[in-house]
Amino acid sequence: MYLIQEGVDTVDAAYTKPFLDLGPIVATPSSGTYLDLAKWTGISLSDTPCQLTGNANPRFPIYLKSYNTTAQRQVYNLFAQATTNASTPFSNALFMFEGYSTQGVKAISDGATAYAYRSDNLLVAPLLTYKPNGKALDDQAFKLGNQMRQILYQGSGQTSLNTYVNYAYGDETPKAWYGADKWRQDRLRSLKSSYDPNGKFSFYAPIA
Repeated sequence: MYLIQEGVDTVDAAYTKPFLDLGPIVATPSSGTYLDLAKWTGISLSDTPCQLTGNANPRFPIYLKSYNTTAQRQVYNLFAQATTNASTPFSNALFMFEGYSTQGVKAISDGATAYAYRSDNLLVAPLLTYKPNGKALDDQAFKLGNQMRQILYQGSGQTSLNTYVNYAYGDETPKAWYGADKWRQDRLRSLKSSYDPNGKFSFYAPIA
């Protein structure tokens, strides 16, 4: 877990003490700049997820408004079982729970832009890093990733699957990537047509 606070050398104890009181095995204070974020979180250009290692790195993202502790426990048990047994191909997997300051996002009205998920507070995603070895293994990763996401979705009480398009696995729909409201889809298609009339940027998660 990374607790990051802007504009200080030491994160305020009001944020760190509840976690330190749990008795973590290791606590490592550090300070730096925004340029250090990728290195701290293991996603810099020199880290495995960003290297051409031949690994597959599918993610299965979901936006949430809050954590559901029952669902969290179910996901933890499933993740632990799938990534720690002796024969698992997913021993390098990780699970990302991201929470950022939302004041700026929520200062803009929900209907002001096509962006759909201003009311969501958390971004959650398993990352299943593994060496590809045929369709059966890819299907196993797909099943596991979607099982974990489905547990969180069912525990959220949400009526739509809201996903972060940059992490998307690819089986989601444009409604999940960009919002279910028709006017949002229409506005995005209009913008896409204006700025990319030849569809040069339609290779990934296309809106049109």
